[in-house]
Amino acid sequence: MKLPPLSYQRPTDLREASRMLGSESMPAVLAGGQSIIPALRFGERSESSLVDISRLAELQGITQADGFLRIGAGVPMWEVCDSPEVATSAPLLIRVLGSVGAVGIRSRATLGGSLAWADSTSQLPSTLIVLNAQVETTERILDAADLQIGQHQTVLRRGELIVSIRIPEVELTGSGFHLIRKTHITWPVVGAVAVREPSGQLRLVVFGAAPTPILLVGADRAKLLSQLSSRMLPFDDERARAGYRGQVAPILAGRALDEAIGSNT
Repeated sequence: MKLPPLSYQRPTDLREASRMLGSESMPAVLAGGQSIIPALRFGERSESSLVDISRLAELQGITQADGFLRIGAGVPMWEVCDSPEVATSAPLLIRVLGSVGAVGIRSRATLGGSLAWADSTSQLPSTLIVLNAQVETTERILDAADLQIGQHQTVLRRGELIVSIRIPEVELTGSGFHLIRKTHITWPVVGAVAVREPSGQLRLVVFGAAPTPILLVGADRAKLLSQLSSRMLPFDDERARAGYRGQVAPILAGRALDEAIGSNT
């Protein structure tokens, strides 16, 4: 299907981008375009204008400073995967990125775009949450766990853009990641990602089992899984029924925790 009629603007800097987004009645942000373009083409979204931020220099770069790994919101996923800084500071992120779609998708898709799209079945926002990441916007710094408030809903205000992702450079003692999907390049149905901190504390995030990722923190595996059962709000969509999600999510969460507890990476 063809795209509907849209106005198109390409700002030269973040200030101009925010101004354009604030002045349009129904704007959509174009970064990598791997989610918004198909959604517009198939009538799943109804925005009337595109603001293209894909070439903004302020959204690029991967750096290490002040105890954080900083990844520009517009950096393509393939570049994140190839980064020695990310390999050193956040190897779990590289592992998870390898599960995202096909190579062609990762060549254009961005972390900032994935966060802003806020799909509750996506593995990337959940991975950033489990890594205790922060989200830097044009207006403030948020915990990644506080960004999404519903399916395709965030706390971002009109004209507010994600600028970078900041991951604390903490040496984790274990990590685990498990998901289920229909094919190796489709969106996940449900999954879980977990880490073990040097103190022994576990962080678990389950995605695809509620309208937002479920974050659980504690040292006791059994208690975390018990808490998960009370936090799940499984739902029906074109990929799976709620009952299936409710059955599979605790199994994948247990596997992710076991891997985090038993691994040393």
